[in-house]
Amino acid sequence: MRRLRRATAAPTPATGLPDVARALARGVSAGLPLVDALARGADAMEGALAETMRACAAELRAGHPTRASLQPLESLAGGAMLVGAIELHQELGGDLVASLNGIAEGLADRERLQLEARAATAQARIAARIVPLAPLASLLMLVALAPASADVLLRSAPGLALIGIAGAMTGVAMLLLRRIAARAGL
Repeated sequence: MRRLRRATAAPTPATGLPDVARALARGVSAGLPLVDALARGADAMEGALAETMRACAAELRAGHPTRASLQPLESLAGGAMLVGAIELHQELGGDLVASLNGIAEGLADRERLQLEARAATAQARIAARIVPLAPLASLLMLVALAPASADVLLRSAPGLALIGIAGAMTGVAMLLLRRIAARAGL
């Protein structure tokens, strides 16, 4: 039986924000100040996320305001919510750990939904790339199998008009599919 290997890519800043929120929640729940929670969280992570967290911690240690120090995190998708919760806690108090854990779960859910949407639309995306080639393939088969018919199609005004209309309709369909995919975030 053949085993399928699952790709385990390192989290990117765009997809690893739930891990950042969880790391901060663990540090804060252990009683660490935010700057130390960032540094310890960075030590537990790898790659771009760890570097981003270290940079934020360095900015906080240098005495920069929280929002300015956390700007690299804020610029990530979902990061504004994370930074907003930290600032809100600093201004008004409250349970930062619960907020960070809730944000982490919400961000993780969003990532799961995006992956599910990509998987659900994979066939449609592949078809959107292949279907426009069908008229060209049909024309090539017509040339190969019935050259006389292809000659009439390619040399007469009505035949060329049909080819033009088919090309225009395919172009409009591709444009609409791209718009739909862009609005769905795919």
